[in-house]
Amino acid sequence: MHILYLVNALDSPPGVLLDEATRMGASATQIDTVNGRDMGSGDARGVPEAADDFDALVVLGGVMGVYEADNYPFIEESKRLVRHFHDKGKPVMGVCLGSQIVASAFGAPVYRMKEKLSAQEEWGFVPQTWEPAAADDKLLHDAAPELRTMHWHGDTFDLPAEAVRLSTRETCPNQSFRIGEKTYAFQFHLEVTREILDGWSVFRAKALDVPRAEIEKLIEPQIEASLGAQEEFARRTMRRWMELAQK
Repeated sequence: MHILYLVNALDSPPGVLLDEATRMGASATQIDTVNGRDMGSGDARGVPEAADDFDALVVLGGVMGVYEADNYPFIEESKRLVRHFHDKGKPVMGVCLGSQIVASAFGAPVYRMKEKLSAQEEWGFVPQTWEPAAADDKLLHDAAPELRTMHWHGDTFDLPAEAVRLSTRETCPNQSFRIGEKTYAFQFHLEVTREILDGWSVFRAKALDVPRAEIEKLIEPQIEASLGAQEEFARRTMRRWMELAQK
């Protein structure tokens, strides 16, 4: 099995989603979409036009917005590729920005949370409320109630007309969804590892112009309490998602 990972920010790598895939014997191609580079060979390479050379697609997070496509050509290219994988019956997974790209690919608007919701962002490990549809979902049927998952986003999306919502939160209602049998979108960061989170603490401290210790005081207890359970969930979800490529 060969999985394509679209990496939309170098500090948001595939993490657990790559580790579990390779542990299960899959091969991977990672493309740095912003710089147009194959992360394995270092050669110039943009977003592929078609799904033909791959069995599944993962679209990861980034700091840009889907509505900034004029500045980031890879966004429209990624949307077209999402549709091609979906139309070919190949698994798609969108994470954070990736989930917003999936939503937009199926015609739903993407916007800043503060434009329509009471909050400006979600950050930290916060609980998911699973919708009834998750109870018989192939990936999520045994997800722990109120599982705390890592968030860092200020954008959100409306639910595409074809989508089935799988989880929600009062602060930001559209947390995860499925379209058809094999296309999934997760607003939360199920890919994160300890190493990724350490880097994000540095990045957030710089963004907010506060000492790193101030960020760590908030996030470290959450990491201690919730990262292990999320990683177990992410690895199980990834294995089941990979199995969809065989069906």
